Amino acid sequence: MSIFGVDIASGSPSSRRMPSYSLVILEGGATTSHHMISRHKLMRLIRERRPEIVAMDNVHELAAGRNELINIMRRLPGATKLVQVTGGERLESLVRLARWNGITFDRTKPLQEAETCARLAAKGVGAVLSAFEDRTWIKVSRRRSLGRGGWSQNRYSRKIHGAVKGLARDVERQLREAGLEYTIRVVEGLGGYTRAEFIVEASREKVHINTGYSTDAQVKVQSMERPELQYKPLLQRRGYIIVGLDPGTTTGIAALNLSGDLVDLISSRAMSSSDVIEWIAARGRPLVVATDVFPTPGAVEKVKRAFNAVLFSPGADMPGVEKIALGREVGYRNDHERDALAAAFRAFKKYKNKFLQVEKKAPAEIDPDEVKALVVRGYSIENAVAEFIKPSVPEIPVRPAAPAPATAANADPENNIQRLQNQQLTEQVRTLRSYVDELRTELAAKDAALQGVSVKLDRLRDKTAREIKRQHEIKIRDKEIERLRAILRSERKYTKKLKRNAAARKKAERIEEIEGLRRLKPVGAFSREAVLLAIERYALGEGDLVLLEDVSGGGKSTAELIKETGIAAVITEGEMAPALHEHFLDLGVPVFSSRELPVQRIDGLPFVRPEDVEAARATWDEMQKARQARLEAEKLESLFQDYKVERIKEEKRKKKLGLADKVCEVYD
Repeated sequence: MSIFGVDIASGSPSSRRMPSYSLVILEGGATTSHHMISRHKLMRLIRERRPEIVAMDNVHELAAGRNELINIMRRLPGATKLVQVTGGERLESLVRLARWNGITFDRTKPLQEAETCARLAAKGVGAVLSAFEDRTWIKVSRRRSLGRGGWSQNRYSRKIHGAVKGLARDVERQLREAGLEYTIRVVEGLGGYTRAEFIVEASREKVHINTGYSTDAQVKVQSMERPELQYKPLLQRRGYIIVGLDPGTTTGIAALNLSGDLVDLISSRAMSSSDVIEWIAARGRPLVVATDVFPTPGAVEKVKRAFNAVLFSPGADMPGVEKIALGREVGYRNDHERDALAAAFRAFKKYKNKFLQVEKKAPAEIDPDEVKALVVRGYSIENAVAEFIKPSVPEIPVRPAAPAPATAANADPENNIQRLQNQQLTEQVRTLRSYVDELRTELAAKDAALQGVSVKLDRLRDKTAREIKRQHEIKIRDKEIERLRAILRSERKYTKKLKRNAAARKKAERIEEIEGLRRLKPVGAFSREAVLLAIERYALGEGDLVLLEDVSGGGKSTAELIKETGIAAVITEGEMAPALHEHFLDLGVPVFSSRELPVQRIDGLPFVRPEDVEAARATWDEMQKARQARLEAEKLESLFQDYKVERIKEEKRKKKLGLADKVCEVYD
């Protein structure tokens, strides 16, 4: 077992200068010291050595604030506990704790203080700081920004959102396989998810999903932060408690510690006497068992005898107003819990002043709760303290005196009664001592059995650890196999696609050879995506004939893309818009309808007769020449009209200038 004891050596987390720390490592019987190390080096040692406990007298010496402390705790290994040896919300002096546990140190030397923290933690002293709930937050989101976008913005968005959706489904599958409960909230996007968030009802150590990313998506995993920091005892020490009990058809039980704080509260219809005793024993050592009624019920007497506790009875039934007032301090769900709380608080109030006096008078090296227990059992505070201070004196058994001869003095009936009582007490002591010996023998046998069970438990733990490691390796291999299978499925699908395309090409080539026809390469729609798909599938190139199955949609950019492939002509199965037809003519690409150029389908593949193509091409060439001549004539006509208009404008300007000259001559 490795334990790190840490104490701040110089500086402060809230100052500009980074603090330095003293570190003492307890591992087995060896002790290792590091003095004046930085926080960075301290965290690096913790991550490398992975200790079970990091012990400090004040955990806030690590960080300046709550957020920084939580960030540091996120960086600790999963099995490492951050322990504050001086306690949780209620702090004890480190010097007092050291005295109670027989440890001496010099407070002016940080290394000794760090070693003291480590040794106290090794004895189970302190409270574990808990900043995270037993729930885990997982977020799957985009790894890339969509940007401002362009022509392919929608396709790019579908690709990224599809990657986020696929990664989210993979995370969900892993959670289902692990048998973990979770809730999911997704935000839909174009073609998938923009993000997905999981709340898993398990601690981070039980969720075997790590933060990571793929090309387009990323996953982030972290423990869910508590609203407030929480401290839990490092070693669950069963302290003294005051128990309030309300027996009946529905049993109510309340347990308070000796500071008057509520430990637990319950009410149930299904609790037997053994269940009540077991519930109380799990919460602590009952010092006082209290009731709110008089006379004391038999069930309360039974519980009191089971724990050899002190009975508290109010002497008369407590009024309802007082019960409500006492129970209102912590709250309750029904009358049975209220009565149990009232009895416990009434008993605590009886001893409250004595408890305060004990805390003032008890020396630092004595546990005040043990003194309080003796005071409740009838000791004075001074005598109770003396029980823990003065050395124990071995008990010398007193032998019973031999019976004196009967005289007039001891013939007194009162002396005879006293003698009989002494004999009875002596016999009772002898019986109790023999019972103690039996209990010791039984305890030794149980210790031996416990040792055997511990050895067996260690073997089972080793076996379980090996099985867990094996299962973890199997899961890793299963994931790799699933990934390779997915790649194989994708490759097989692509191979089948290539085989289909190759078979179609071979079939078309065979038909061309046998029938003497010319094959058409189909384009499903007049769109950029369909043209690109046809280029990939049919290898559109120089001199090919294209069958355009759907002429709706599309535009000039799509027509220009078809032109760039170098095809010989386009055959349409419908009427193309006049504007687009005109654009194809401008590009010099012949466009024929299926009425002008008959299309034959053989085994689902389109073909045309070569002579029909030549005839249609000749007709198109004649039409194109006529069109060019018409365009040239229109161009010349346009130039002539422009010249005529310019001449008219010139004549008008000359006339205006001649009139102006005549006016000037008249004035001259």
